[in-house]
Amino acid sequence: MRRSLAVLLLCLLLSATAAASIHVFYLPESGFLRVSGEVILKPETASQSLLLFPEAHVTEFWADSLVEYSVERSAHGTAVIFALRELGPQTITFSYEGLVEPQLHEAVLGRDQLWLPEFTAPVEEWTVVLQLPEEWEVAAGEVVQLDAEGTFQLIHLAPSAGYPTVKLLSRAAALEELAQNGEAAAEPVEEEEAEAELPTESPRPTGIASRIQLQINRFTRALNQRSLTELSELLSPALQEKGLAQYLASLPMYFGTVTSEVVQVPEDPSGTYVVVFSTERGPRYTAAMAWQETAGFLQMYHFHLTPAAPDVPQEIRDSCAQFVQDLQAALADQDRSALEALFAPDLRQDPAATADLLFALAEGAQWEIVQISLEPFAVIVVVPTGSTSLLLQLDLTPGLYHWLLKGLQIVPLP
Repeated sequence: MRRSLAVLLLCLLLSATAAASIHVFYLPESGFLRVSGEVILKPETASQSLLLFPEAHVTEFWADSLVEYSVERSAHGTAVIFALRELGPQTITFSYEGLVEPQLHEAVLGRDQLWLPEFTAPVEEWTVVLQLPEEWEVAAGEVVQLDAEGTFQLIHLAPSAGYPTVKLLSRAAALEELAQNGEAAAEPVEEEEAEAELPTESPRPTGIASRIQLQINRFTRALNQRSLTELSELLSPALQEKGLAQYLASLPMYFGTVTSEVVQVPEDPSGTYVVVFSTERGPRYTAAMAWQETAGFLQMYHFHLTPAAPDVPQEIRDSCAQFVQDLQAALADQDRSALEALFAPDLRQDPAATADLLFALAEGAQWEIVQISLEPFAVIVVVPTGSTSLLLQLDLTPGLYHWLLKGLQIVPLP
């Protein structure tokens, strides 16, 4: 069985290159810092480590050939020590959060603050997006792009081969610094004035179908920019109330650029359009959407997103369904031994914590498989939890007699 599963899996996997990028959410006044993303390392030894700020709590960590990892704390920092099965380039995925020292007017994020992981092996390149409250700005550090997102801003730092360092100032402190230097602060340009100076847009194509295509393109651009404001403008009040704009705007930056392809156009323009969204990191999603015109403006009034399902041989489907069935049987029986027998030896999360989490999700309706992903190989199920649902990704690896759970990811559904 192990050989059959492994051969099928290897024949189906598609090659992909992971983009190295890091997303940082920082609230200087409270000191809250959340970091997630990927870096590419080139380790020369199997034993590696990284160092984070002292109060950091690691919420996710894995590497291409990870054997195991542990976390050690001290007054100087939080160390993550990990062992690799193989050398060569490694894609390291991580997330952590915690509190650093609060700053009311001025903050520095650099190597001394350990805001980003300091690895023992060299990092191929640092590509960082910093999400800050709108009343803060970068006073020192190279910024290549700045996007507004509600009351926050996304600051794209220039790619760097060295550990990034930025100096931040609150808007009030920045104006005070300008005054002290004898420089006159420029008057802010009103948004209406800035827009008035832009060239007039070309006339929109005639026909509602062409206008909907333009709206889909605009929706894709807003999704790429994680722009809460523009996403909200494109959605009906009912979809806004459901929090769909916030859900879409929270797409992690490490997924990279999103592209869209309309694969099904209805005969009636007010019908359902089917659009496939692809991400740089690999995952693809199928969206069913419908648009209607209100006061001369097209808004989306229906949206349903599911993972794009590739063609998977029936043998793989049956074996995955059997794994989910065995998993739910162990949960229903509260049989921890049977549950842990389904875990891979190199399970990315702590086995005891993973078991506790799965037992907490056991109550409720039957789980439904909505996708079998080939890269990375995973079974994605919908888990009803009271009035809401969760999307549970079960990353699998071939075992001696059946699949084994290698990793677990959870995404709340809007």
